[in-house]
Amino acid sequence: MTSTVNYPPLHDNKRQLIIALGIYLIYTLLLLVANVLNYLGEKNGTLETMESIAGMIMGLLAIPIFCIALPLWLARKWNLEFSFWPRRKNWLLGVTIVVLYIFLVNQQSLTRLLTMDISAFDFMMHFVGTTLFQVSYYPLFAVLLLPVIRRNFGLGTGLVATSVLFAVYHLAQFYYFPAGTTLRFQIILFASFLVGLLMYLWTENLILTMLAHNVGGSIELAVNGALFNQVDVLYVVAVIIVSGLFAYMIVYELRHRGRLYRTKWWLQTEIEYNQTQY
Repeated sequence: MTSTVNYPPLHDNKRQLIIALGIYLIYTLLLLVANVLNYLGEKNGTLETMESIAGMIMGLLAIPIFCIALPLWLARKWNLEFSFWPRRKNWLLGVTIVVLYIFLVNQQSLTRLLTMDISAFDFMMHFVGTTLFQVSYYPLFAVLLLPVIRRNFGLGTGLVATSVLFAVYHLAQFYYFPAGTTLRFQIILFASFLVGLLMYLWTENLILTMLAHNVGGSIELAVNGALFNQVDVLYVVAVIIVSGLFAYMIVYELRHRGRLYRTKWWLQTEIEYNQTQY
């Protein structure tokens, strides 16, 4: 079914915007608390205890509730437009373009990675371990914040504002990711996420966009000496949360393929647009 976008009344748009930004703020504050706990633990010699508390805050509250469950639930309740797997676009073409993009952007890092003493098994363990921090936030930013901001202010503002919010939340990660607090990395985070959102809106494929983000991120972490290949409690939590997220997206797409399709919400090339007219 194809239709133009039918937005709810203006007062509902504003209420949804306030709620969505509130969820983002709570999520960011919880991450800030976790980082502060680790920082204090390192200063006063109680790091092991503080790490456990911070891990519970992130793994049991911030990420599964405020970053995944609530955004997905509200997106369905508010009838927001999102797509985990393309219904009208050629998925194979999308995969081809994204793979080419990943290769070109990460070519130098890939060359360095191949010269490092990292086995394929260790890198796959590392790839899975990084998903909790590089995949889990897409329901909050791409499925909830982007559509809500776009309803209120339009596509351009939605893309820019969502990318800014993505970069800014990394300021709360000053302990886990200190580089993200620098101006250089804030710009990189903004630009890379903006590209990711555009990729998502063109491919209509959030699963592909998430995997592409994690491939690039895991490569950069590895070549910079951060290898997450140790199986601990946080690793197991990451596997459970991310596996549940991907399972939900796959099942949802299989069960709701016939839902309303808002053609004008997604980005199209001129060729694709002309084809939809016939």
